[in-house]
Amino acid sequence: MLKTSSDTSSSRKIPLAALIPGVLGLIPFWGLALSLGNDLGLDPLTALLGLLAYGAVILSFVGALWWGVAANMAQQAQNRLRNAMFLWSVFPALIGWFAMLLVPDLGLILLMSGFALQCLLDFMLHKRMPAVITSWMLKLRVILTAGACTALVYAWHHLRTSGLI
Repeated sequence: MLKTSSDTSSSRKIPLAALIPGVLGLIPFWGLALSLGNDLGLDPLTALLGLLAYGAVILSFVGALWWGVAANMAQQAQNRLRNAMFLWSVFPALIGWFAMLLVPDLGLILLMSGFALQCLLDFMLHKRMPAVITSWMLKLRVILTAGACTALVYAWHHLRTSGLI
């Protein structure tokens, strides 16, 4: 079956069912980051620990997406890629966990690096398997990665300039 132009555009349009919860997921990033430099009723240390924990949880979720994709691939089809995806899928959780063990400014940098690396790997997977990581998924990944990383950068900058740590 040939794709029409509307089929192609629909594969690039982010479904609201994915966009809305994704964007709502940025609220804790920004709420906690802004709590570091503003009196929003949350202790700055609690906000910082909450931000590190939330970042680790979301990074774990992002990695788990690869596990789900690999689990749905045919076992014989692209076996090496499937195995690599299963293996990689646990690394974001480990990166997030390790980020929580570091001093906070380094933990924030590690989280940013983890999100950026996962986004890059999603682009690489899309190039190899565009039906698995679709154009709309990449657009959403870029939006959410940018939103999360800018909140983490804000928090990191505030930590460095405020003397909180």
